[in-house]
This record gives sequence, structure tokens and C-alpha cells, in this order.
Amino acid sequence: MKKCLIFLMLCLSLGSSLRAQVYVNGIDINQQPDLVYIELIVDNRAFQRQPFAVIDHGQLIWPSFQDDRITNAQGEPIRFNGEMAIFNFLYKNGWQHEITYSKETYALHIFKRRVIGAEVDFGH
Repeated sequence: MKKCLIFLMLCLSLGSSLRAQVYVNGIDINQQPDLVYIELIVDNRAFQRQPFAVIDHGQLIWPSFQDDRITNAQGEPIRFNGEMAIFNFLYKNGWQHEITYSKETYALHIFKRRVIGAEVDFGH
């Protein structure tokens, strides 16, 4: 019984440590405890196969708009096949969608940090 419990605890801790990180401009925003809200800006340009998405977490965006894309730890942009792939990525990393403002060529999505392990309220 003890071995099963130890194995279960090891699996749970390993799973939480394998959670992907969300890097923006070289900063893992998941490790910024003062961040509660972020803004995902998605530009859906015509004839573009993948969405161009950046995250505003309160940093100066202009003129280095390219630097604000979601990257891996090595600074390489993560490519997403669509907006829902970005939403799923952010949700898996502790961010919950709150509201969307949409324009003709772009959308602004507000995400709020989720409390991991808490119930998720889908009825907002």
C-alpha cells in the first residue's frame, strides 16, 4: 500500500512539474505571481495558415511586437494551428478565458489566472 501511495505522489508531482511554460519576451508568465490577467491578441490575416498571436501582460509592446509572441524556453515561437489550440494551451497552463473583444481582422481575448485544483466556473 505504501508503495502505491508513493508511486501516486511521484506521478502527481512529476505531472505538475512537466507542465509547459508560457514564455513571452523571455519571461515565463506562469512564474509571475503578480499577474492575474493577460490579453491574447490574435491577428487573423487573410491567406495566413496559422494565427499571429501575442500576449500582453503589462509590458511595453510597441515597437517590438514580434517579441511578445508565445515562445518556448529557447525563445523559439510556438506555432498554433488555430485560436482554439492557443486557448487549450493557455488553459493547460493555468489560464481561463474571461471575455473576447472582436474586430474585423483581430480579436482581443482576456484570460485570468486559474487557481489549480479549484472548480472551474464555465457559467460566466
